Amino acid sequence: MAKKKTGKNIPLPILLLICAVLLFAMYTSVSTLALAIWGESVMGTVDSYDSRLDNTNAGENRSRTVSKGYWFMASGKEYRGYVIYGSDEAWPDLDEGETRSERIRYLNIFPYINKPSMLCEFDEMGEVAIIYHILAPIGCLLLLLLVIRTARGRKKKKTAVSKLTMPKEIERSDTAMFCPTCGNKLSEGAAFCSSCGAKTQISAPNVCAVCGTEVPDDADFCISCGSAKGSGAAASPSLPNGVAVPTPSGTGLVGFSDRCNEPEIDAAAQKNRKIGIGCLWVLTLVPLIGLPIAGLLVDDFPFGEAVAIGVGIAAVMLIFNLIALRRTKQPMWEGVVVNKYSKEKSEHRGGEEDNYRTYTEYTTVINTDAGKKKTIVEKDSRRHMYDYLSVGDKVRFHPRFGTYEKYDKSKDSIIYCNVCTVMNPIQNDRCKRCNNLLFK
Repeated sequence: MAKKKTGKNIPLPILLLICAVLLFAMYTSVSTLALAIWGESVMGTVDSYDSRLDNTNAGENRSRTVSKGYWFMASGKEYRGYVIYGSDEAWPDLDEGETRSERIRYLNIFPYINKPSMLCEFDEMGEVAIIYHILAPIGCLLLLLLVIRTARGRKKKKTAVSKLTMPKEIERSDTAMFCPTCGNKLSEGAAFCSSCGAKTQISAPNVCAVCGTEVPDDADFCISCGSAKGSGAAASPSLPNGVAVPTPSGTGLVGFSDRCNEPEIDAAAQKNRKIGIGCLWVLTLVPLIGLPIAGLLVDDFPFGEAVAIGVGIAAVMLIFNLIALRRTKQPMWEGVVVNKYSKEKSEHRGGEEDNYRTYTEYTTVINTDAGKKKTIVEKDSRRHMYDYLSVGDKVRFHPRFGTYEKYDKSKDSIIYCNVCTVMNPIQNDRCKRCNNLLFK
């Protein structure tokens, strides 16, 4: 009897519990650092206290679990709190009705975020606790992203399997023609699919497969580009005397290139991603480690301030780099340029109040096939896409490189390398800078 396969998906309650625990751990460390840096102190009252000896053989500062209840007044209002933590603190337990005074740290804006001062002041926490509270939010954030990504990945995989087992049926008839690539309905005599750009020469014998121009019945070659009539690919045409006419290598100048799937292009994308991950670690770890060390070595640079600045810069760098890396994993999209405009702007360059500079901002607007609006914003002389693209051009975005490919390149004298963005003559087959294949 065959064993029944069990699903390996994480149950939703357990997934939510894991996320809640990670978020709580992040909140605990972030709130502790916030109280240590921006918090204010006030004398509070401890009205419940218990110190339990956990292990007589353990180290002194790991032998007790302390639970403490307290309250304090701030701006005429009473706030209460309760904490449990490990410590070597061993005060006598409080009897019923007995109290003890202790300093409480709280945030003036959010006074419900508060703790006894020994848990949230750099001078009392110790260096190990400070390092822990700095690294804990980053580690928890990475784990949270990993859990969410794993859950979403399995969901997408399950959906993909379902689509494979239940394929969508497309009705085909003599009067209606559909694209064999994406299933989009095509108009009669269409040479290319309006949705994905695939060639449909099979139903258009009198239309050139390269440029889409109508070819007379008695012509052997296209009157527009010289391609051989009836060829399903961009074949190299020849003159009547048998001399071959040179044509650009690749898939042609009309249509999106399939070179984005070449192994060497995939290798270039992987190299770019590795460089991006390396920059992520460098930009995150340098301020996170360097500034606290500077705070310990430089007398005029307080350690608490150094830690706060380092954590802030590292967090910003981590978020921006993760967003950038995530964008490279998004699918390709296609769209049409619908608008272009320029605008004069000014920005302050620092220093004196009247130190402004004026620049021109160039914007290219693209409507994607999915109905979304995308914009390309460039400044001053870096207006490459603004000059390269025209209103009405169909384009494809390659997220692995963050570059755009034009559908119709037949009237262009230049072509941009989608790997390194360098301008090349249209006759080139490879980029003059990086030697990667041009998308032709």
